[in-house]
Amino acid sequence: MQFHLLSFEGPDPYARAGGIATRVEGLARALADLGLETHLWFIGDPDLPGLLAALSAVSDIDVVSLHSPVAPCCRRVLLRGSDAVLANSGHEPFGLVGLETMAAGGIACTGATGEEYALPSYNALVLEAGTPHEFATAFQRLRSHPREAVAMRGAARSTALRYAWPRIVERVLLPRLEALEGWPQRDSWQS
Repeated sequence: MQFHLLSFEGPDPYARAGGIATRVEGLARALADLGLETHLWFIGDPDLPGLLAALSAVSDIDVVSLHSPVAPCCRRVLLRGSDAVLANSGHEPFGLVGLETMAAGGIACTGATGEEYALPSYNALVLEAGTPHEFATAFQRLRSHPREAVAMRGAARSTALRYAWPRIVERVLLPRLEALEGWPQRDSWQS
């Protein structure tokens, strides 16, 4: 089995500082340590035409590393079409990449950074140590159990629906506002 890692190099200061790039290179080494042939491809800034050109130029891409902003239409395609999305950055503390992946029907791979929505092997891959070897092992298991991957995608979408903004407002914000003196009760907010 071969792994192709596609990395978009952009203006992201974390990428230049070795954040994401270091993770991708570490993942490549871990995959190679498992005896898998691995290729790294570095591409310029992605926009929709650039993304489509890059993807059509390189077949059988196994890992895409994004180092710069991507248009929402491109993001959804990548998140849903990926076998897994590595979303365990300590630089993004709210877990929005993981939730966005789940909402698009993708499989998020989160770290032990407080993503309360991520349940190991139910709706996400959850890493405890955050090592490339840990991810490579979890990913290899996921690819060898396609029915579990399909079930995980379904559970991920259901989970993401519970975290949509209207539900968060209803469940978290409105009860707090109602507790404040002078705020109207919930029925007046829904009319």
